[in-house]
Amino acid sequence: MPPLRTRAIASLILALVLAAAGICCAQAVNPLLRRGMRGAEVRALQELLRELGYGLAVDGVFGAETERVVKEVQDAAGLDVDGLVGPQTWTVLAEMRKSVVTYTVQRGDNLTGIARQYNTTVAAISRYNGLSNPDRLLTGQVLLIPTRAVPASASAGTGLSLQWPVKGRISSSYGYRTHPILNTRHFHGGIDIAVPEGTPVKAAEAGRVIRAGNMGNYGLGVVLDHGGVTTWYGHNSKLLVRVGDTVKKGQTIALVGRTGLTTGPHLDFRIKIGDQTIDPLQLLP
Repeated sequence: MPPLRTRAIASLILALVLAAAGICCAQAVNPLLRRGMRGAEVRALQELLRELGYGLAVDGVFGAETERVVKEVQDAAGLDVDGLVGPQTWTVLAEMRKSVVTYTVQRGDNLTGIARQYNTTVAAISRYNGLSNPDRLLTGQVLLIPTRAVPASASAGTGLSLQWPVKGRISSSYGYRTHPILNTRHFHGGIDIAVPEGTPVKAAEAGRVIRAGNMGNYGLGVVLDHGGVTTWYGHNSKLLVRVGDTVKKGQTIALVGRTGLTTGPHLDFRIKIGDQTIDPLQLLP
């Protein structure tokens, strides 16, 4: 299918999704898609996922491959990983699509300057566009730029004053990346902070424990609620709090580990406002 037609279909789908938010007929506009279904709506979903950088066939059949990619998106966004494309998953896809902009390379451009212009990184642009040589750009070349901008509605008015849960090197940033184990491009909904196993994990802000336990690929995790904003702490080796506990800012809630799907000890730290992840660096000091 021609790229312009593909983008038009994706834009139409997302426009419908956003227009339907908060109204009673949202279910009709946001079709609930699941494995085993087929048709134009499934094909539009697959084309959108392809545009976002996921490798899958566009055949209009919601099979194992499409379900795998949907689950990957849900896992990265901190949603329930059920493979069903419902309102929350459609919203996440809409936000992801809004964060990708098209840029036509001009004479004299380089990736460093383009990355600085869009507040992203050379590595992120290279990975998203499959550039084998980031130093070789052609005038007129079209790039898809995965930006790291946070929607204004997400970062405004949280009233929080966070502290770092651990101090260490950021081994993986928020945004698009190639998964270190699955070797597929996906959206990483947090930041990975590399620290030794057993390092105390501190509550970034005072709050209430709403989840604590095994969270699948996220390993042993803790979720704290701060009144509409939640902080997530994953891949721990040991949890020191239980659901219902009230914790103070700076209190040790877990110990760093490598549980779940991971290559080594680190903390996967995430922040969500409602159901939407944001870049933790936007709120951390």
